[in-house]
Amino acid sequence: MSSPKIEIKLAGKEDFIELKLCAMEFLDFIKDFKKKFFNKKFFILTAYYDSILAGILVGEDEGKKIDSIEKIVPIMYLHLLFVNPKFRHKNIGKALLDNFKSILKKKGIASIYVKLPQKYKKGVEFFQKNNFHQVDKNQNRIILELNLWNDLGIRDCQIIGDNFDNMLS
Repeated sequence: MSSPKIEIKLAGKEDFIELKLCAMEFLDFIKDFKKKFFNKKFFILTAYYDSILAGILVGEDEGKKIDSIEKIVPIMYLHLLFVNPKFRHKNIGKALLDNFKSILKKKGIASIYVKLPQKYKKGVEFFQKNNFHQVDKNQNRIILELNLWNDLGIRDCQIIGDNFDNMLS
């Protein structure tokens, strides 16, 4: 459970300056952050610790990726999970991630992917402790996945609509 001092909220347009102040150097690494932020392309959670912005989580819906002819798999890409160094070791990152997972499960998202530098051992360990599994390693990056559908006991998505087979004829 979250500490009573931690409050998790969805970010709105009014939070842009505060987000930049909290994690500017990291947000600048996200391609077209400002443009996508104002076009509501990101899913952003903020964590306040005693009313001070202490952490943020930035995700982006990767839409409906076609995994096979029968499946349309909604996935979310986690661009950033940042906790201000002054507020680390207070379970803020875990609170952000737990809220993110809970919201995505309710929205029917199948998987969350995160790409990290191989040398970022603490980050990789954090996500592995939170049930993410390595699915790929390329160049200097590790790609981790949390499959929410499998965690919910769902192995395949069901075909939507009774006439799906007729659409392929």
